Amino acid sequence: MINEVQIKSKKKEKIYSYNAFKGIGSIFILFSHMAYLSDAVNPFWHSFWENFMRYGYVFTTLFFIISGFFLAYTWKDKNFKDYIISKLKRIYPLVIIVFTLALVITIVLSKNIEPNKNIPLGSLLWIFNIFANIFLLKAFVPYETTFYSFHGPSWYISALFGLYIFGYILLKKINSENTIVRKVWLKKSLNICIFTYGIEFLICLAMLISGKGSLYWCYVNPWFRIFGEGLAGILLFEYMPEIQKKVRLIKANIVEIFAVFLFFIVYIFNNFNKLNIFSAWIWIFPFGFLLIAFKNDKGCVSKILKKKPFQFLGDISFELYMTHAFVYEGLPIIVGIVSKSLKETLIYYAGSRFIITLILSIIFAWIVNNLMNRAYKLKIFG
Repeated sequence: MINEVQIKSKKKEKIYSYNAFKGIGSIFILFSHMAYLSDAVNPFWHSFWENFMRYGYVFTTLFFIISGFFLAYTWKDKNFKDYIISKLKRIYPLVIIVFTLALVITIVLSKNIEPNKNIPLGSLLWIFNIFANIFLLKAFVPYETTFYSFHGPSWYISALFGLYIFGYILLKKINSENTIVRKVWLKKSLNICIFTYGIEFLICLAMLISGKGSLYWCYVNPWFRIFGEGLAGILLFEYMPEIQKKVRLIKANIVEIFAVFLFFIVYIFNNFNKLNIFSAWIWIFPFGFLLIAFKNDKGCVSKILKKKPFQFLGDISFELYMTHAFVYEGLPIIVGIVSKSLKETLIYYAGSRFIITLILSIIFAWIVNNLMNRAYKLKIFG
């Protein structure tokens, strides 16, 4: 989700399709948060939510795979300390800005149960959650009152930073100058990835058998995100040259169209999947194949994804992911302050609320993106 859509051959080459996928993924995740559409009076919006939009959360898998993929490229440029600092400079400022804004809103709305999740201001849990947010640890605490505290979507950043740390360490082993050592660690890493996916599958299966669900273990689960999806992205990068030798034997148009078709088949299958609504383990297949198919940006679908609208969404994808919650949660509150009758109208016509939320979220993300880019150019964050 962070703007790292470059891969190195002899020169740095931008992969436009990957950038577009990030933008599309951010929009789909926004879709998944529009749960009020389940109560829409209009049958179109109700059906659109139930059969399509609600599953947008699966794109989180794509973000972890892409992050692992580009981690495997960028890690070589710097030592561990410099690399981690560079990552913090890129993601941490917006994380803190968003957290601070959420903290202020929480205090202002302290009498409202929902924003505070029944956690009293000044309590030990409230203070602990502040600590977990500031130090990017919230995803590693298996309680919703913590991993979704203050700003829910930022659990992703917590797990992502863990990927940067563990991924760097593994890549140091994988890219040993000793060929034998490299082969050994490639195999070890592949086994770790397969083992992690196996454990995740068993967790989902156990949830099915017990009739219980676990948002943490079947969705957030930072260990699966790091050693499953993130590591899968790293391995995809390492094996990409060999994979591309075989893929090049097939026309790019056919490969890209098939990859898109495969994705939509698996995505629509969500309507029939009774394993666990939060299960993430199956998404390595369609998303992994998308990255393989679009790596070279040579097919007919790639030409579409190179267009300005898709690239624009890709460029603001990080900001869109990090800020859209303020729009979809804040819009009804602001409208209610202005006019109670207007709020009732906005909520009743859920389709109108969705369209307004989508447009405002994109505009807000664009503004934040511009402000953050200016701050980076001025080296405000170091």
